Amino acid sequence: MAKPVRTASVRRATRLRGAAVLLAVALLAGCLPLPDVRPATRPLDAPWRLAPAEVPSWVVRVPGVDVPSTPARYDGQTTLRWGLDEPVDTVVIAVPGLFGGAAQFGPLARRLVAATPGLQVWAIDRRANALEDLAPGREAWASGDAELVRRAYLGTADAPPSYRAPDPERYAFVADWGLATHLADLDAVVREARAAASHVVLAGHSLGASQVALYSAWNGPDRSGRAAIDGLVLIDGAPGRTGAFGYSRGFRLFGVPVVLPTREAVEQGRASPWTTLGEGGATFARRLASAMLAAMAPDDPAPSGAADVPMTNRAFGGIVHDDQYGAFRVHSASLGQARDAELDGNVFAVLVGGFWAARSGSVVGVAEGAERVDWGPGDPRYERTDFEEYMRTWTGPYADAAEWYVPTALLLDLAALPPDLTDRDDFVPMREVTTPTLAIGSDRGLLRDVDAFGGYAEQRLGAPLTVTILSGLTHVDLLTADENPLVPLLARWMTLLP
Repeated sequence: MAKPVRTASVRRATRLRGAAVLLAVALLAGCLPLPDVRPATRPLDAPWRLAPAEVPSWVVRVPGVDVPSTPARYDGQTTLRWGLDEPVDTVVIAVPGLFGGAAQFGPLARRLVAATPGLQVWAIDRRANALEDLAPGREAWASGDAELVRRAYLGTADAPPSYRAPDPERYAFVADWGLATHLADLDAVVREARAAASHVVLAGHSLGASQVALYSAWNGPDRSGRAAIDGLVLIDGAPGRTGAFGYSRGFRLFGVPVVLPTREAVEQGRASPWTTLGEGGATFARRLASAMLAAMAPDDPAPSGAADVPMTNRAFGGIVHDDQYGAFRVHSASLGQARDAELDGNVFAVLVGGFWAARSGSVVGVAEGAERVDWGPGDPRYERTDFEEYMRTWTGPYADAAEWYVPTALLLDLAALPPDLTDRDDFVPMREVTTPTLAIGSDRGLLRDVDAFGGYAEQRLGAPLTVTILSGLTHVDLLTADENPLVPLLARWMTLLP
């Protein structure tokens, strides 16, 4: 059979088609726009060596730096520790965020220890936690008397709450607790951990992430200029986002000027030595009471003076602590949802919370046909923290899931410090920090995408830095979630440290 004759025009068309194919391949290989083709992410696994609930905890007081104006009993911090009776290879020192306390790390710490041989977690309560009056709550938990909680932290129709709020004049020395004091206090814990383990990792949450990142560059007393740590973990926080801004006097928030007090005003008593929420820390007293009542007597009716509508203590605790019902969701976990409740809109939460806040609402009454509002588990796609475990973090013999009174000097020092740390004798520039770092955000938290860490990453160019964004966890869920993807991620990352 004779072969077909190919004319010059046919050959030319064939060559053109081939060139077009090669050009398309070249464009796909090296030019924009490119398709974003991603293989499925395979979840990491961290099998338990024992049930996380069986991991024991204990408390150790660590002396801190001597501040001349401060009584000796306040010069230090308390560490809440989790671990097993086994040789210790790694200590993770966990630093809470703004208004956060050591006990908030409990769910994450127990899971990390349960999954990781030779690991201990030491969570820090900063020295200001000693200002809180937690004695009534501990007495109530030991005796099982929920009425003590109500009288101490919520008050009654005949008497205000009986807990002791600190007097600014008596505790004026808190004005001297700035960033240098807190870094020196943290250094004391690092030194103790270094003596106990081969590896020391600093993990900070929110404002605590900025604190540990600054520690890695700190030139403290008797130091060579390099932090004696093997790794940094920044959980939903970083300098430039949750501390270290370079603001000396103020800034604009939604176009509204925010004027900061001066350090001199704080030191001279013309500004409060601490920052809190509610008069005398009333917001934290209410949060503590609601959690303790939910844990001790969940089915009892909530105190009428504390809850606006009839509800159980379980619902009272859930509504106070869940991200779905508060205006400021940053201090909330996803714990479930109110049952038999009449809801109204929560416009402010939607405005500041984005997509995940679309489910927000305000409990304004009891649903028709129901006697009172109760609480249930909710949709597991959105509710990530176990309700009972979360409420227990606020109870027990050591109940400090919050820092009620944050030293104003610390916040002012963090606000004024430039994130790049240039031209500072007490720090090396951030670009010289070489500590391996894992930065973690969440699309439901404060730092919701990789770009949110961009300012910090630009100061660490060339250094070992991994940034990852988890999905569906609130700012607090990152510490409290039941099936927490942070656990296998952090466990694997620590095995790769030098």
